Amino acid sequence: MKTVKIRPTIKSYSWGSRDILPSLFHFKGDGRPCAEAWFGVHPEGESLLEDGQRLSQYIQEHPQELFGDNWKQWTVTFPLTLKVLAVNTPLSLHVHPDRVQAALGWADEEIRRRLGGTREELNYSDDRMKNELFYALTPSTLLCGFRDSQAVAYHLRRLCPQSYERHFASSRTVRGIVKTLFRLPADELEAVVDEYIRGLDEAGEEDRKGGVYYSEAGVSRLTMELFGPEAAVLAPYLMNLVHMRIGEALSIPCGILHSYIHGSGVELEDSSDNEIRIGMSNRHKDIMGALNLIDFDSSFNGKLNLEDDRFLRRIANSGGLKLAVLSSGSYDIREKSPSFALCTQGRARVGTAGDHIELGEGECCFIPSCDDEYHIRVRGTVFQALFEAE
Repeated sequence: MKTVKIRPTIKSYSWGSRDILPSLFHFKGDGRPCAEAWFGVHPEGESLLEDGQRLSQYIQEHPQELFGDNWKQWTVTFPLTLKVLAVNTPLSLHVHPDRVQAALGWADEEIRRRLGGTREELNYSDDRMKNELFYALTPSTLLCGFRDSQAVAYHLRRLCPQSYERHFASSRTVRGIVKTLFRLPADELEAVVDEYIRGLDEAGEEDRKGGVYYSEAGVSRLTMELFGPEAAVLAPYLMNLVHMRIGEALSIPCGILHSYIHGSGVELEDSSDNEIRIGMSNRHKDIMGALNLIDFDSSFNGKLNLEDDRFLRRIANSGGLKLAVLSSGSYDIREKSPSFALCTQGRARVGTAGDHIELGEGECCFIPSCDDEYHIRVRGTVFQALFEAE
């Protein structure tokens, strides 16, 4: 096996934490918030081997040894990115495209790219879809998907009755309410947000639930504090506020509007950085572009049940992405698809009896396709990132 250790690319965004990622990956921070650790080959955040070689270069130099008969399929674009997120304040309210939307969006922006359009001015960094799967390492709060229209109307009437009658009463769907809200002129939007915040205060809505999780009011006030009177201030009563305990997993398919509010976890996603923002961000936003991608179906329920597979791993499985949680024990695996294995606690040994590597806390390895059985011995916790081959 050509199993190799890989190092992450650390992303510094304003919403990150200054201590979680440095503590897990054993590096000294530079004072900036560290938001994401990326493992994969996406050019926006590629992993390096211990000798400094890029993982994509290593794959290109050893295609058949790493992938066997599928080497042509997986050397063009390795389809998987593994991340660790450390969310201290809300990241953007955004949506990811599906396969068709991504291809069209990438093609539509081709001329702007040729004319020198920067990543911050464009929506698409590639032509690929992006599903996500999140596993909570700490108690975490997210906004994800929409409530039904009756619940949305109830809360708007309760908290901002004048604005509801003026702007939203004629809308019979969540889609209509959301599109009206996000397209309001600045002065009218400011009046809506002002009445809404007053309504929260008059209703005595508290900022926290159980002292751990943000409430709807807490997310609204925090958004107002960070970004001012924007439409996303009202999002917590339009959307599902999801509280995740340690060890729970959530699936976020293409088209689902979402934001990570607070917490940390392991995230598995398609190898894409396409993110169309609609609010909660000082970076490039495209409100109309996002509204055209969003799935307004209020039946979304993304929490996953982790089930044991035949290798005794606990598996969160969604949209072709599989995240395996390996607690202390011995796992004998015959898995042809390549994968990543990240040790977040304790130590692990990955490979065969005569060819293996050792992982310590915060270390990750790339495991190639393997027709033979291999082993993962764990004293602590390992997350294995896999995908279902087409």
